[in-house]
Amino acid sequence: MKVLDYVKSKLPYFILAMMILGLINGYLNDVGYLKKLVTPTLFLMIYPMMINLKVTDLFNGFKNPKPLILSVVINFLISPIIAFGLSKVFFKNSPMLMVGLILISLIPTSGMTASWTGLANGNMKTALVMISGNLLLSILMIPLYMKLFLGEVVTINTISIINSLLKVVIIPLILGDLTRRLIIKISGEKRYRELKPNFGSISSLGVLFIVFIAMSLKSKTIISKSELVLYSLIPLVIYYAVLLLISHVVGEKILDKKNRISLVYGTTMRNLTVALGLSLAAFGGSLAVFLIAIGYIIQVPLAAFYMQLVKKQALN
Repeated sequence: MKVLDYVKSKLPYFILAMMILGLINGYLNDVGYLKKLVTPTLFLMIYPMMINLKVTDLFNGFKNPKPLILSVVINFLISPIIAFGLSKVFFKNSPMLMVGLILISLIPTSGMTASWTGLANGNMKTALVMISGNLLLSILMIPLYMKLFLGEVVTINTISIINSLLKVVIIPLILGDLTRRLIIKISGEKRYRELKPNFGSISSLGVLFIVFIAMSLKSKTIISKSELVLYSLIPLVIYYAVLLLISHVVGEKILDKKNRISLVYGTTMRNLTVALGLSLAAFGGSLAVFLIAIGYIIQVPLAAFYMQLVKKQALN
């Protein structure tokens, strides 16, 4: 588990390494056999993460609903509008890159939300409420928004999207909840809390495998379109920077400091693991997968930058 914890702490670097290895592997070898590994690897990636998601935390949000409401507005109104605008400017001739950015914008909050909120001394209870509420709402919103934003660009099969959500989100969510309850019933709450960090580490391992598989399967396409891939970094960086700025300003004007920190991490930290899984399940090994994988490399430094900003403000 120490090895897995180390992998989790250095995840962006390992993802970059797996991207490069996957590209080399796919360019040099026949990788068709890897398609059979996509489904089990997706399960390895999503299921452990869902064990840590406590849906009942959502009910705590009704005591102070303002941070949750703000996070929902930013995540499901402002975020997709920013992504759609950037996609229209940068990706009008690359529909699968547009799919990737829209998916990133539609699936908010992950375990990283709670982790960075804690490190920055934000309100952890608020962060947990945001994770539960926004992820559950995304299950309803994704099929509608995909049709709305991408219906004219790519063929969106709503039934296919719902089936992908079932496999990637809903079934792992149910199994994760049952697993957590079973662990607590057999071993107690204390033992569950001891095991809890390990589930995130196992999920990180699944992320590395899925990135390697996805890059291997799309290697020749990515290498042949290398200029487009580098160009795709620009709108992704703009998206994250604008979203962080909006969340910070809104939080500073409406919320107290601790809840503002929770809001920033509850909106800026996207659930790239679910986005990656959904992209593979619904659209196969497309360039959307590549764009989402790059998100990991941008997201973690951005979270660290904001944490340093918060700590500097505290000193002043």
